[in-house]
Amino acid sequence: MISKRRMASLMVGGIMALTAVSVAAAAPGGQGRGKQQRDDVLSYWNADRISKAVPRDIVLDTLPPGFTIPQAPGGNGNGRGPGGGGDGGVDGGSSTVTGAPWAGAGTVKQTTGKVLFTMAGIDYVCSGSVVDDGSLVDNRSLVLTAGHCVYDETNGAFATNWVFMPNFEDSSTGNVFDCASTPEGCWVADALVTSSAWASGDFNEDYAFAVMPDGGHSGGDALEVVTGAQSITFNQSHPATVYSFGYPHASPYDGTDLTYCSGTDEADNFGSTSYGVKCDMTGGSSGGPWFIGFDETSGEGALTSVNSFHYRGGKQKNLMFGPYFDDYTQATYAVALDAVGNTLVAE
Repeated sequence: MISKRRMASLMVGGIMALTAVSVAAAAPGGQGRGKQQRDDVLSYWNADRISKAVPRDIVLDTLPPGFTIPQAPGGNGNGRGPGGGGDGGVDGGSSTVTGAPWAGAGTVKQTTGKVLFTMAGIDYVCSGSVVDDGSLVDNRSLVLTAGHCVYDETNGAFATNWVFMPNFEDSSTGNVFDCASTPEGCWVADALVTSSAWASGDFNEDYAFAVMPDGGHSGGDALEVVTGAQSITFNQSHPATVYSFGYPHASPYDGTDLTYCSGTDEADNFGSTSYGVKCDMTGGSSGGPWFIGFDETSGEGALTSVNSFHYRGGKQKNLMFGPYFDDYTQATYAVALDAVGNTLVAE
């Protein structure tokens, strides 16, 4: 149990993930059915709305009612997942980069992008990454992001106006951001898929996939044909050397640069199933990809988590945490491969 943990509180510039085996439960609608609906969403995201979108930061002082994290002896001390994590260190894990602009190119630059969406009448910004769906001929591509970037756990509703801006760059005309001024434009999601656990406010399951139809931009090609895609992996051993990417929007960042952190991750001292790496990225980086086996020259690696949360205080406050990708994550990914509408994946 971790009743004291929330005295330190969570600040989500992302959030977390747990364990399960899944069954799909369909929720009403997909949001981008047909060209007219996609055009309506693209029209919604004019330069003014894009510039005013805010990070979806969630600050908690207590756990949601009834939320517990199972404890188990041995292993990493948090109830599941291979490996250990040490004692967390005094100032949070060893790291070589804690938040620097990505100066390279490669696949990671093409596949990482901004996520824009609306929840409860507020326009938000997150990050995401194109994930390999195993096929270039199935009329869809997938974007990996955080659960809180697709589903409003407070009001029980999926996000609307959900778009992905891959290879996002600052406009050549200054701080003017619109779908026409970025290299690959905006891509409208047809369906959003996340865990039913996240829908219930379970911070151990904060990951999601957006289904992007072919022609979700202005042309007929699949997103992954245009940008490439990154592989995804599950049930990996930790601690591990990881690279984390995103578009941090909150100060001292301004959301214009692809930013990264790298180092050895470590287990959460408070007992969640997430792992953390020392990282200064702020809100807006939520949902940005974590890689293992990352090659800086090619910009390729295997997706193993997403930016999830920071602690407000304590020894690990300088760490960005990401969910552990396990069987439940893999089942959620499998459902997204065939989803035709917004879907919650049950444990």
